[in-house]
Amino acid sequence: MIEIKDLKKSYLINGNKTEALKGINLKIEKGQVFGIIGKSGAGKSTLLRCLNLLETPDEGEIIVEGRDITKFNKRELREYRKNVSMIFQHFNLLSNSNVYKNVAFPLEIAGHKRDYIDKRVRELLKIVGIEDKEKEYPSNLSGGQKQRVAIARALANNPKILLCDEATSALDPLTTKQILDLLLELNKTLGLTIVLITHEMDVVDRICSNVAVMEKGEIVEEGIKDEVFKSPKSKTLRQFLQSQKGEVIYLDFKERAI
Repeated sequence: MIEIKDLKKSYLINGNKTEALKGINLKIEKGQVFGIIGKSGAGKSTLLRCLNLLETPDEGEIIVEGRDITKFNKRELREYRKNVSMIFQHFNLLSNSNVYKNVAFPLEIAGHKRDYIDKRVRELLKIVGIEDKEKEYPSNLSGGQKQRVAIARALANNPKILLCDEATSALDPLTTKQILDLLLELNKTLGLTIVLITHEMDVVDRICSNVAVMEKGEIVEEGIKDEVFKSPKSKTLRQFLQSQKGEVIYLDFKERAI
């Protein structure tokens, strides 16, 4: 469904060129929950943002359902983005709007009629398990409830692809489990293709079928999760797996812009 070919992206930082992506090649099949892991600065966020062209690659192709999205004009890009939604670590909700209005917002932008919007919002709130919170404002919600609102909003226009940018990093372990269970259920019931970036091994282990490991703008190993975890080849993955087992290893997980 998604094929990335020789994708490159660089930035100018303090006058110096920094390569965030150094020729990424990757295939993500329809219906997969695909995890991308790596340390700070590995290029995970840049790669994810390229998938909906929030970042424009310098070179390479991103082929989705047979079409190279890097060559889309503005109209084609708008249509494509209706099929791709994103959820974030810090939820990105409209603080001055209640839950109902937050979920209704993309439907209003899309020009749907009020009756359809009302029906769809209530349907989505039920799907994510917060139908009793529609009149609440984000400031009155827990972190898990905020992420459920964000997920409902992301699903509003029936996307085919859901991008998750460290979507559980701000949540406690129990809430993380609940949100991951919800994402896995959505993957199964709606056929969503989910691409997530994370530095949390438990996230990948719990819901991902496939995984790619990034180091310094390159993919250093990828494949079926169980096989990759069983025989890790990269230093990054070995450290992550050792850390998961409780060994004391210092890793800088603070995310930077790239």
